[in-house]
Amino acid sequence: MNLRTILAVVAIVAALICAAGWLRAQQELAEARLAFVADALDPIGEMLKENAAITGELQGAEYAGPDNEFVAAYLIKIRHDGVPKVSDMRQRIDRLVNNNTAILALLAKYSTHARTPAFRASAERFRDYAISLRDRWQSVPEIFMAGGNLPAAAPPYPADFERALASEHEASR
Repeated sequence: MNLRTILAVVAIVAALICAAGWLRAQQELAEARLAFVADALDPIGEMLKENAAITGELQGAEYAGPDNEFVAAYLIKIRHDGVPKVSDMRQRIDRLVNNNTAILALLAKYSTHARTPAFRASAERFRDYAISLRDRWQSVPEIFMAGGNLPAAAPPYPADFERALASEHEASR
């Protein structure tokens, strides 16, 4: 064999080794992306399910106020029944607000990796909702002590968020 043939064979073998290494790196990158997506989006989905169950309870006959807005209903109930008698309602609302805070943290972590514009927009609406609800909930003690009332409009829940989350999850696979 001459030198050119040997060099050509060595170059081909080196190219195959590099191609195999590149393919493996791409596979590892795809696996890491799927793990990252699952670590962010799966917990968001679980907390949204829990929030839906809590909201359903809070809008049930035991807790609901005249307009089905649970923060306003809580304020009415503590004025009527006292704080200790509605502690279970407070715990449910606290859980919902805490879940929203955790969702916001996961959204902040994931936001730069979002693939769909619908998810980005819906996540921003959810962010606005969660912050407004948290602020509304945190103002209850002051309003109670001052004898005032909550603002009439509760923050609207972004109904498309679960759908956008599912689409984002699907687009990230």
